[in-house]
Amino acid sequence: MPTSSRYTLIKGHFWIHYPDHPRQGPEPDGDTVSFAPDDLALVRGLHWLSGHGPNINARGNIPVRYEGIDALETHFRGAHQQMQFARAARDENLRLLGFTNVVFFPDLPNKVSSVDVNPLRGYVLANGIEANGRLLGLVYAGDTAMADGSRPFVDAATLEQSINAKLVAAGLAYVEPYDSMPISLVQHLRTIIATARAANMGLFGMENISKTQSGRVTDLATLQTLIMWPKLFRRLTAYFSEGFNGLGQFDSWVRQDPIGRDDSLRLPDGEKGNMHDAYRVDADTMTLVYNPEELLIAPDPSPVGAISALMTPAFLASRGL
Repeated sequence: MPTSSRYTLIKGHFWIHYPDHPRQGPEPDGDTVSFAPDDLALVRGLHWLSGHGPNINARGNIPVRYEGIDALETHFRGAHQQMQFARAARDENLRLLGFTNVVFFPDLPNKVSSVDVNPLRGYVLANGIEANGRLLGLVYAGDTAMADGSRPFVDAATLEQSINAKLVAAGLAYVEPYDSMPISLVQHLRTIIATARAANMGLFGMENISKTQSGRVTDLATLQTLIMWPKLFRRLTAYFSEGFNGLGQFDSWVRQDPIGRDDSLRLPDGEKGNMHDAYRVDADTMTLVYNPEELLIAPDPSPVGAISALMTPAFLASRGL
């Protein structure tokens, strides 16, 4: 057993709407929400997992990235995933946080035009600041008797009460474990998703690209109709946005960038691997080699480490160096 907890309890309020400037407000989705801590010093004192500090805005809010899960994208670089389940994850997330009668702008479908009550009380069991400056952690609605800034150990029962775990159990989010998460919690999330998969909950059983289902992906328009692992979707979105057609060059494109594309990870047998080990491409058809929950992904290295990691022969050759 570790002698100290990785988690810091941070109390505050969840925001999904700015009444004074609603069209410039937050854009909540299935695995992120804006959070205003009671004590910003607690956020500033967290470990920077990838060398990037917290992204706190002028209102004192910081986006929370839900640890250990990945929901379908409602918006990413102007693209989205299959909208039924992308929006279902977002709407269930907001419901679990306690928000009611949430209405989005017709012309800005990710911005909240009105909601019954905002902000709402809640707390995060924070595990640090992730690569994009977001607060990484387990998310809970309401309040708790535990002290703000305390360092509780998180057991399976506490994990199951998180909105993170509830979204997985409902079949509305993938499990995407990083090795910054305690392995006991990773294993419990794997148990939760195994139950959801066996029952064909939510999107499970309907995936277009998985270990058992191959999907043809020729362009960005096709990609946006599919149910698939969001992390791989984000790589494909960036690839097609650079002007590529079909999947013929996707694998070499992924391998060129060991930080932003070809993440380091542990395979199910414990061997070191990379993102390119997680999928198989045959012409324009893609299949997963592993379910996302079977992998253990390493956080992006700090900027100094990233520079060293980028200096691979493939990266240098791709730039004519």
